[in-house]
Amino acid sequence: MFTSGTTSRPKAVVHTHANTLWGTRVGPDNIGADPDSVYLIFLPFFHVNAQSWSMWSILGVGGTVVLQPKFSSSRFWEVVVKHSVSHISLIPFVYLAVQGQPIPENKLKAAVFGAIAPPLENLIGCRVLAAYGMTETVTHATRSGLHGDIPPGSLGKATPGYESLIVDPETGEVLDDGRVGELWLRGTRGIQLFLEYYDNADANEKSFTEDGWFKTGDMVRMGDGGAIFYTERDKDMLKVGGENVSSKEVEDLCRTVPGVGDVAVVGRSHPMLDVVPVAFVIKGANAPEDAELEAAILELCQKNLSDFKVPRAAYFVDDFPRATLEKIAKNQLRDIADAMPEPF
Repeated sequence: MFTSGTTSRPKAVVHTHANTLWGTRVGPDNIGADPDSVYLIFLPFFHVNAQSWSMWSILGVGGTVVLQPKFSSSRFWEVVVKHSVSHISLIPFVYLAVQGQPIPENKLKAAVFGAIAPPLENLIGCRVLAAYGMTETVTHATRSGLHGDIPPGSLGKATPGYESLIVDPETGEVLDDGRVGELWLRGTRGIQLFLEYYDNADANEKSFTEDGWFKTGDMVRMGDGGAIFYTERDKDMLKVGGENVSSKEVEDLCRTVPGVGDVAVVGRSHPMLDVVPVAFVIKGANAPEDAELEAAILELCQKNLSDFKVPRAAYFVDDFPRATLEKIAKNQLRDIADAMPEPF
């Protein structure tokens, strides 16, 4: 199975038969599945969500899988009701597409999403279970909802079978005090974790420590009670003249500007500072002209952020390049930014 390639070229991830058995064993417990459960799958099977999070979890307890060739917002509730669906996976596109639709009487019990978000439960009308995982972790490496009190916005806690650390990627210091660091996971390769990247010795060497920790590349922090909170991919942490800049922090601020529909901040190459932040913006409703909106974005950032965090330019686009599951392909945005006229 290939990684989604949001930050670099997709890598071929080798899953073993034991990886599959692990998914069928731990997956059902993570999502509260039983033989009567029905999982609606509309995500692509070349992605770990549909294959292991969904199908393996349900088949592991002898439940039922309902397959759709693709997601249909107009038929979503019809299918859920017709097939007595109990479980679904959520991605942002799905809940945005069905929000505002009347919720019929149904048997939905759980929707698996990346983080606990109470508003989503109102939109979808069932319990939202936070979980974290990636192609390399086979199934949910963190879990929540059914397993203790997990705070809103978190990814839950490490699933039994996985060890977790939050580490400063530059110093190797373990961070358990709320500071942001890279999430490292450990399990048995070929069972809890993938076996290897196929024909990619360099990636294998860079991704694992000598004592077996897998470097996920995701930046997180530890909350109260050991809950893990996602911040961003490490390649989204820009290094501007030696200073760390969280693209998520800048994006969250830019989204508060009236007329901004969505925004993605990436690093553009700079001869002195290595990179500087620039913003790609999709206009929202009632957006002003480009120049006026760019001025509003930069003004707000200048008032609320340190100088090195302020985007040097705003580029307006109709949509972002996407990888699988509608993830923004920031590696492509970086290339586009570097091809733009210099804003400095």
